Amino acid sequence: MPFSILFPDTYEGPRETPEAPDFFGDLNLDQVVDGITAGRDQYGLKPFFHTSLAGIDAVRYRQEVFRDLENRGVRGPVETFSQAMAAMRERLAQAEKLRYRYQKEAWFVDAVAVYGEAVAALARDLQSADVASRGLAAFRAHITSYARSAAFTSLWRELQELQTALSTVRYCLLIKGKHIRVRKYESETDYSADVAQTFAKFRQGAVKSYRVNFPDWPQMNHVEAAVLDLVAKLYPDV
Repeated sequence: MPFSILFPDTYEGPRETPEAPDFFGDLNLDQVVDGITAGRDQYGLKPFFHTSLAGIDAVRYRQEVFRDLENRGVRGPVETFSQAMAAMRERLAQAEKLRYRYQKEAWFVDAVAVYGEAVAALARDLQSADVASRGLAAFRAHITSYARSAAFTSLWRELQELQTALSTVRYCLLIKGKHIRVRKYESETDYSADVAQTFAKFRQGAVKSYRVNFPDWPQMNHVEAAVLDLVAKLYPDV
């Protein structure tokens, strides 16, 4: 279902003007637009500010939308969705920078999860929101229809099945010298709690810590990648 947040269905005027009109500089409107769009370059908003609307109804159409957005019950879900989409794009961008296949795929799956949760939440929250504008009413109908579509529900189902399968992955690392062997977890006893309890009696009061904190880089090193490859061979169906 085609729709626009910015223009009514009957609008026939120009929709985007790439370059700012000559009078923008004279009135310092270029600085105003720069301030409004600062930090939002990825959305390509400036051409919309450069365009004069043709007709009173187009102006009212946008005013209705912004009147709705003054309501926290409407603006909140939209802002949350926008933040989630930014997080999704960051994950996709990070995936492109990575070298190892399974790590790239993990970041992609995470991006899909963020996307799916955001769409489902927005559709749910807008259903109970007090929306009066034509633009947001059309958007609500669109997102509701999409969240119920076969394409989205199939994507969401496949994601959940994959996450369930991944949650079953258990493995052990057998380290001897410079050699690492990977095998499936076989219900071995976890002694970490026993070790912590044994050494608890040696714990003293607050003392200066000399531990070094290592940064948590998204990139894996070659050893981690090799271990992940071996784990993948143990679970070829996941």
